[in-house]
Amino acid sequence: LLPRFHHAVDVIIFNPPYVPTPDTEVSGNGIEASWAGGERGRRVIDRALPQIAQLLSRPNGRCYMITVDDNEPEEIARELSDKFGLNMIPLVRRRACNEFLTVQKITWI
Repeated sequence: LLPRFHHAVDVIIFNPPYVPTPDTEVSGNGIEASWAGGERGRRVIDRALPQIAQLLSRPNGRCYMITVDDNEPEEIARELSDKFGLNMIPLVRRRACNEFLTVQKITWI
């Protein structure tokens, strides 16, 4: 998939499993795998960052990703900038029960 779509995807919508859980739940087979994000809720997010950079078209590709505060979005933004030349800014923030969900907009610097 990655070689075929290298820098060819204009928009990515990414709603990863972001809930902080024990790492063992991330690769589970039950329903918990749909929300289990592992330590800091970042196991799937961290694996996806280089793929987002490989897939997004240049210069106008966009990725919209859901995060919660426990994911440490400021750290994600620094990593995207330092390692991949991408910028991440919060676009929309909403309270959902006991957590705040943020739609992050990721673009090329």
